[in-house]
Amino acid sequence: MKNYKSILVILSIGITSCSSCKKDDDNATTTYQPGSVTLEYENVVNGIHVDISGGTNYKNAAGDSFNITLLKYYISNVELLKSDGSYYKVPESYYLINEANVSMHKAVMSDVPGGVYTGIRYMVGVDSTRNVSGAQTGALDVGNLMFWTWNSGYIFFKLEGTSPSAISGTNPTGDYTYHIGGFKQSTGANMRTITAAFGENLTVDGSREAEIHTTVDIQELFKNPVDISLAVDNDVMSPGPVATKIANNYVDMFQFEHIHNAK
Repeated sequence: MKNYKSILVILSIGITSCSSCKKDDDNATTTYQPGSVTLEYENVVNGIHVDISGGTNYKNAAGDSFNITLLKYYISNVELLKSDGSYYKVPESYYLINEANVSMHKAVMSDVPGGVYTGIRYMVGVDSTRNVSGAQTGALDVGNLMFWTWNSGYIFFKLEGTSPSAISGTNPTGDYTYHIGGFKQSTGANMRTITAAFGENLTVDGSREAEIHTTVDIQELFKNPVDISLAVDNDVMSPGPVATKIANNYVDMFQFEHIHNAK
């Protein structure tokens, strides 16, 4: 009988211990380490990678034929949406995407807090504070040729090329130039915010790969909400109504595609 009671006591302790272990397991939380997140931008026209040699002709919504010889733009003020609904603001997140430089097709954000993220928000352009902050370095260095004057500020988006539709008596070569900027409400504040949900989880955890891939379709620059004709508007080099139309259009250029999140 004593042996029987001893066995019951041992079993009882075992069951209690297992139950306690189960509760500990249920209450355990995953610990993630800080890591880097890479933003990758692929510039395309109708899904085909952009050719900036000038040797490829495209056609826009207005029916204008055009080529591309230069494409550059700013991505800034990046925020990553956490799984709990809050945002992590990436400090000093100013990046220049330059199609002519392969190393500038990506922007790396270091020391991002470890965790699970479900979306992203960022600005196309440069915020008003940095437009009036004097000489700067890195992506905002005036040597990048993306700056007008301390009064007019940064050029947010540059697209150049030629088009037969742009040929005129004063423009015999048919050049078109879109230099879009402007941070003042009085002349047109042309910074635009892009928001995207991933549709899946992006996990930042130490050296684990975390990359966000976005396509940028130049075709969208010329349409929706306003059709832009190269025959009419082909020389935009200051803030104003036409620059604002183009800025409104280029919001649709940025389309989140997928994430790379391999271990």
